[in-house]
Amino acid sequence: MANTQAKSKILPLTSVRFFVALYVLLFHAIPGIPSHRRDYGVLARIIGVGYVCVPFFFLLSGFILAIVYLNNSASVDKRKFYLARFARIYPLYLVAMSLDLPHFLYTQRYITHQNWGHSIAVILAAGGLAQAWFASLQGFNQPGWSLSVEAFFYLLFPFIGGIVWRMRERVLLPFAVCVYAGGTLLVWIISHTTMGRQQQACSPLEHLYAFVLGICLAKLFVWISADSARSQTLQRCAPWLLLGSLAAFFAVPVFDLSVPEMLMQHGVQVPLFALILLAFASGNVVISTLFSASWLVVLGEASFALYLIHAPLNTIMRRPIERYGMPAFLIYVVVTIGLSVASIYWLENPARRWILEKERARSLKTEATGVMA
Repeated sequence: MANTQAKSKILPLTSVRFFVALYVLLFHAIPGIPSHRRDYGVLARIIGVGYVCVPFFFLLSGFILAIVYLNNSASVDKRKFYLARFARIYPLYLVAMSLDLPHFLYTQRYITHQNWGHSIAVILAAGGLAQAWFASLQGFNQPGWSLSVEAFFYLLFPFIGGIVWRMRERVLLPFAVCVYAGGTLLVWIISHTTMGRQQQACSPLEHLYAFVLGICLAKLFVWISADSARSQTLQRCAPWLLLGSLAAFFAVPVFDLSVPEMLMQHGVQVPLFALILLAFASGNVVISTLFSASWLVVLGEASFALYLIHAPLNTIMRRPIERYGMPAFLIYVVVTIGLSVASIYWLENPARRWILEKERARSLKTEATGVMA
């Protein structure tokens, strides 16, 4: 399958990112509404598992990166890849840190009574995308820990991605099963250690298997798409894959099934997420029509900002939400989504272009100097 064909099927995956990011927002913000503090049963349990969306993003990240960077070649230009990822995530990440800085410093000084040395260490760890490795250095713009995990995945991607992409299809499925089983076992083992209990859900090593499975899934998807019969079968099955996976996922909170929270946090439901991704990427006419609308794709592109800024904005609007309840909460949601969309055009895209153009100009200057030497 041509690379352009693969990329054209990413539109529904872009759109679905918005709903996943919104789920995370609801998980973090709804408990702050006074009326929600009463027991709402099933609804509260559904919202209460919103944290599992983070492993979904890790799986999706591996999938998309593999489709974009590996579909034409099993090798990745490391310099260009690292620069592209930095330009994509870091400008907005810094803005999100800045939004949370006043609240963080106030909390450190007047609530937890930490010294300035500790506060500076936390800020430096967050600025260096290293906070996920140190339990004592977390807490600054809390959703940012997952960017620290992603940075680790980006570092490994050119190496792991190439290995997975060179695998033959008959080896891929057994490998993926071993990765899933090994990753789940690692989570269980670490969760029973002192370090695991301290790290809770943030350790990059415990999330790595979801990212690797995303790469495996991309390889499988390309193999399916390369044959018209396999591709048509996937398209026909896609709605059932989607509905069945969603039903299985929501069965856990709806029926209050006993699944260890540590496993939920670290992607025990990744197989269900994989089926959901295949359904959205399948090219099924109904799914593509519903989730390729331009406005929905824009919201999907804004999902990164929505994920990063919803927590600091919730902190800023916490008192109005506590006082006025649902009306103030709805205003918060609309404002957060609006700012997330605005960030695409006024921050993320301009900053990314500026960084890449500066690097391109520097490279050309270096090449010219080398020729003249």
